[in-house]
Amino acid sequence: MEQAFLGVDVGGTGVKAGVFDSRGRALGFGHGVYSPSLNVDGRVEIPIGDIRAATRGAVRAAVRKSGAKIAAVAVASQGQTFVTLDRNDNPLHPAVIWYDSRAISQAAAMAKAIEADSSAGRRADVSPISTAPKILWFREHCPELMAGAARYLLLPDYFSYLLTGEAVTDPNTAGSTGLCDPGSGAYWPPALRAAGVDVSQVARIVRAGEKAGLLTEKGAEEWGLEPGTAYVSGTNDQYAGALGAGNCREGIFTETTGTCLAIVTLRAGLPSPMPRGILGGNYPISRFKFALVYSKTAGVVLDWFRKEFFPGLDYPALCAAAAASPAGCRGVTLLPHFDGTVSPVPNRAARGAFCNLTLANTRGDMCRAVFESLSFSFRENAELLEANGFAAGSIRSIGGGAKSDFWLQMKADVTGRPIERPAVTEAAVLGAAMLAAAGCGAYSSIEDASRSLYACGAVFKPDPALKPAYDDAFSRYLDFKSRIYRDG
Repeated sequence: MEQAFLGVDVGGTGVKAGVFDSRGRALGFGHGVYSPSLNVDGRVEIPIGDIRAATRGAVRAAVRKSGAKIAAVAVASQGQTFVTLDRNDNPLHPAVIWYDSRAISQAAAMAKAIEADSSAGRRADVSPISTAPKILWFREHCPELMAGAARYLLLPDYFSYLLTGEAVTDPNTAGSTGLCDPGSGAYWPPALRAAGVDVSQVARIVRAGEKAGLLTEKGAEEWGLEPGTAYVSGTNDQYAGALGAGNCREGIFTETTGTCLAIVTLRAGLPSPMPRGILGGNYPISRFKFALVYSKTAGVVLDWFRKEFFPGLDYPALCAAAAASPAGCRGVTLLPHFDGTVSPVPNRAARGAFCNLTLANTRGDMCRAVFESLSFSFRENAELLEANGFAAGSIRSIGGGAKSDFWLQMKADVTGRPIERPAVTEAAVLGAAMLAAAGCGAYSSIEDASRSLYACGAVFKPDPALKPAYDDAFSRYLDFKSRIYRDG
């Protein structure tokens, strides 16, 4: 029987699993959903049991549909999201989702503690969305509960622990904890001390695409696999998606519209310091560095709008409602930054706003404004990269947003650039499977797997006739941003 590889993408509102053969053909897919609880104080949580059950169901469905023997598995997931386990492996709180913003004061306190550490030797920049400040928040607000903390695990760490008995993670995911040295990628003692975390309480770091263990009998039973199946270290979902979209050379932008909107591109070296609004670091293909820009709220805004304004309507019908309004939405503009901005200009205080509404506007205009605003966010972030020397020879769109022909055509029209949709739009699932394939020797390298298994599905070319309307609407979007947000 031919080898098959399982890729799993554990996202912010659901999980996807896919089985692929050595030529990249999809043999079976599975899906599971869960819902985050959103609180006005910035807390965002999901019971870890919900994530575990949805993942179990998605994987079992994909494997059952494939009828294949799985040679290796890898997991891609969001960074920062974590759960604390006690000594009996019971969760002490729900999983805290990456865009949870409760720990602003704890992040500032942690940065001061690191800078006061005589061994640190440099200024510390601790993001409040990273894991460590949220650990401090729990310790401050729930001291008795956290006294029993034995492990702090991000989602890939949690699943590796569940499946193999050992918590392992990749450098990119570990870096999102706020506990690592940005230069070496290793856990950094000053950060560990500032967070009150012992290195024995966090996952072992293993390079993406390296075999990290074997499934135990208990772990194999969890996912319906065979004991001894190889577990390969995965990576962050954005980089897994880039791999799955064939982003293995310079000059490719991979755009993901999922919960958030992100663009990843590669270069052999990065500027120092990085330009404002652009993040960068090591990529699973070691000869490249990645540059990343993102907007925290994208698909989640569309989900909110559908639930509040078009309850019961499915997404194809939502696209049809938007298509009934002309380009430019008859003047309606949405600022889709419901939880702050990161790129192009960081602004934690930014919030969403519908602007320029009149009594003549309709729900359809507002609906189209959601799609257009996220397309404008894509355009301004792509232009930020290009203005800083990252050329876009091609743009590939992945994630849930890439399933909509209507939306991809809009993105092509808004940017004036062709947009390529991969044959597999769930590219993070394929990217994880690529890592699994490389990790068990089916390909000579991660780069070889990415290049060999990628296939183009469709290309959406811009309509020049719509350029004036979209340029005018984009200018209006930027004008409202500058007047309301006042540059962070």
